Amino acid sequence: MIYQILFPMKQIHYLFKKSTNKSLLFILAILLLASSCSLDKLVQKKNKISLAKAPYDVIIIPGYPYKAPSNQELFTVRVHWAKALYDRGIAKNIIFSGDAVHTPYTEGAAMKLFAISLGIPAEHIFEETKALHTNQNIVKGKALAKQLGFQKIAFATDPYQFSYMVPLMNFYAPGTPLISFPTDSMAFFIKPLPEIDLKSSFVQNWTDKTE
Repeated sequence: MIYQILFPMKQIHYLFKKSTNKSLLFILAILLLASSCSLDKLVQKKNKISLAKAPYDVIIIPGYPYKAPSNQELFTVRVHWAKALYDRGIAKNIIFSGDAVHTPYTEGAAMKLFAISLGIPAEHIFEETKALHTNQNIVKGKALAKQLGFQKIAFATDPYQFSYMVPLMNFYAPGTPLISFPTDSMAFFIKPLPEIDLKSSFVQNWTDKTE
């Protein structure tokens, strides 16, 4: 599903090669491209408002499982997106939010370690390590930001999560900005992360918290 939204042209090309029903695939292609364009318009609309209010004291990045069984690129994308927000002066500080939900690595802690390795000063990165899903990323992430004394708070994520996070933000954190980027920029953020020691983020005797 993620690739169908974020990488429609790649998916469409593959389907056209494999299928003989070209008429049906043509319709599918139109729908996928329309979905991508619609999402980009929503991102552009939200960003125009949110970026005008930058810089933020802190931007909260929802976690994603490290070494997830699928769509591992989203972990990489969110870490590099956080680095871009810091480098561009949009975020003065970063909070990574997430427990060890689907894999033995605590998401907030692992993302922090990678962000430090990319050059964000450790004193400007914080971790929230109890959130089990997006709703809690919002609630617990913002609670930590306030606890740390930050006043100007925003959230940021990839376009896929953005697509379903907007209504959640309206419910759990109304008025708090949410920042993303166009779907065609995904490839820019899918860059290799350095090899680092993640022992401090690894949970011994871990169990899947979704079960």
